[in-house]
Amino acid sequence: MASREDWIGRTGLEWSRRGSALETLLGPAGHEGLRVLSAQPGETILDLGCGAGPSTHALAGTVTASGRVLGVDVSPDLIQQAREALGALGHVDIVEADAQNHDFESDGFDALFSRFGSMFFDEPAIAFANLHRAMRPGGRAVFVAWREAVRNQWASVPMTFATDGAAPQGPQAGPGPFAWADPGVFRPVLTSSGFKEIEAEPFEFMAEIGDGTSPDPVERAAEFMFRIGPLAARLKGAPDSAKQEARAFLKRRLARHVQDGAVRLLASAWIITARA
Repeated sequence: MASREDWIGRTGLEWSRRGSALETLLGPAGHEGLRVLSAQPGETILDLGCGAGPSTHALAGTVTASGRVLGVDVSPDLIQQAREALGALGHVDIVEADAQNHDFESDGFDALFSRFGSMFFDEPAIAFANLHRAMRPGGRAVFVAWREAVRNQWASVPMTFATDGAAPQGPQAGPGPFAWADPGVFRPVLTSSGFKEIEAEPFEFMAEIGDGTSPDPVERAAEFMFRIGPLAARLKGAPDSAKQEARAFLKRRLARHVQDGAVRLLASAWIITARA
């Protein structure tokens, strides 16, 4: 799911169209990551995988005009939105680039932050060695990354259809949203790249799922999952009959999770901290 090419193409475009819906899913863990990072006025911070810029905006407000924030992402659609939202802030720069090989200023950043943007590199060891070089010695890093799919109902519910009824099992191989689910994957990557004092704490929350304006919360949640995530990838190019079958299956499953006028599903992330 979601390679670099996906982010440059269809996935990035879909995300750019659904900022509000995605914020209800990603926002709570992102806010916790920002709290842990505890950015300070005057600091220079790199926001890895900045997307449309919500975390970049939050960091910019914290470091104030005496600091600087650099947001980096590979998606041209998301970068365009970030520039439109943040272009008036003189202490924010938004760059469309692959952080795996981008020529960052050496020792230029007090801190590195990533809200679900650290799991998509083709060569993670190369990417994080490059990011480590960009940080000042002793600089802080916080990475927010999904834990296993089975701990995340927003993924596991549609995946039961996408995998012919089988529950998701085991870690994900290669880049994708669950590539850092296993600490046995991200710890060696960070350690070999020069990071130290690596810790990971779980953060769980109930995520509101939905997109569009339908008064039916189940319909809104189904629409979201048809556009973003494992089911959307599975059904790309599928015949209408398969899509209708999937939507009926999904709506039956989602109906069990309606609370207070919305579909709410368990989400679980790692808040990973490290030092350069």
